[in-house]
Amino acid sequence: MSDEVNAAIMGASIPSATFREEGSKHQGIITAMQMRQAKKFGKENELDFWPDGQPKMQAVITIRTEERDPEIEDDNGMRRIYVGSPNMRKAIAEAVKKAGATGLAVGGTLGVKFTRRDPNGKNPDNLPKLYQALYESPPVDMGFDGDDGSYDDYSDEPF
Repeated sequence: MSDEVNAAIMGASIPSATFREEGSKHQGIITAMQMRQAKKFGKENELDFWPDGQPKMQAVITIRTEERDPEIEDDNGMRRIYVGSPNMRKAIAEAVKKAGATGLAVGGTLGVKFTRRDPNGKNPDNLPKLYQALYESPPVDMGFDGDDGSYDDYSDEPF
């Protein structure tokens, strides 16, 4: 949330992680996660709704990447992955399970790659994208202080 607040104050925004071409991929450390109402395809200022009037929601995952776009002034590598597609959601869920986790976590590493178009899609002019994802849970803090090998004793009980 602080990245979003700072972006609003400083006049910068976090660019989307785009998956325009097969092979496009984005990977980084998760810094924030939230649910947002989706926007209508091709109409970036119009919110989307289901036929029953309920808002269409999507997960928005902010990651810190090593990417830098020379066309973005002061690009700090932050990117947002909008998880609205069922295929992307499925790929991320499978990666989380494979990592032995129960869900995504801030501090974890997420990578998403657009692998190909689904040849079984209903609209041959706009076949759905298929994705592959990788996830690694955040490192566990064992309480080590630093170079001297000591650790922080957070309780009176030994572990």
